[in-house]
Amino acid sequence: MSGKRFCSVIYTMNCKENLSLSTALLIFAHSDKVQSALKPIAYNKKQNEALWHKMNERAVALVQKTKLPYFISDESSQQGLSFGDKLSHAIQSVLDRGYDKVIVLGNDSPGLRLNHLQKAYLELQDKSVVLGPDFKGGTYLTGISKVSFNKEAFAKIDWQTTKVFDQLQVLYSEVKLGIIAPLTDCNTKIDFDKLFLDLPFYCTFKSVLASLLFYATSILSFLKYCYTNAIIGLNFNKGSPVME
Repeated sequence: MSGKRFCSVIYTMNCKENLSLSTALLIFAHSDKVQSALKPIAYNKKQNEALWHKMNERAVALVQKTKLPYFISDESSQQGLSFGDKLSHAIQSVLDRGYDKVIVLGNDSPGLRLNHLQKAYLELQDKSVVLGPDFKGGTYLTGISKVSFNKEAFAKIDWQTTKVFDQLQVLYSEVKLGIIAPLTDCNTKIDFDKLFLDLPFYCTFKSVLASLLFYATSILSFLKYCYTNAIIGLNFNKGSPVME
């Protein structure tokens, strides 16, 4: 990721941690190899690792554009048995560094843009919690203030299910809650295929996806076509054999 990798401890990736800013970003995601093993999307192991490396790289590049302090937490620094425990611990770790608000995002929402993070930041200055829902009942982004964060209650949400968004709304029903535009989380091959079709033709990331998701299929189809027509086709030639 531009010469950087997900680290063994939660830490800031900015050159100088700016504690004068009350809001920090947190990328909560697995490293390339672990994410690749958990989500085999591309056609082979090497390309799948390259895919998730690109996804992690995009997440880092995006948060860098905000100019806000940001942190990365991967499997080597996450503590707890469940996803909720690990996520809650990561958020608390950032808050314990002196920040009043944390905006958490993953690495599996290619539709996420700078304007989404800017919107979440602005909403969080006025509200206690900001949610970015996905189209499957979950969230691709969660912004939360220190005064509203209850580590234990947050951990008990049925994370990685279709109940997440609804349960978070219930949990924070008594505070000012902001909701930004929904986006798609990509966790399966079908998700990525749909994303590929939805991306504009000129999008650079579309070319990257094409090389990682479809290149082998195209080559194999081409070779199969040549083999069928050039070899099998000749075996079924009904004309007279050429005599030398």
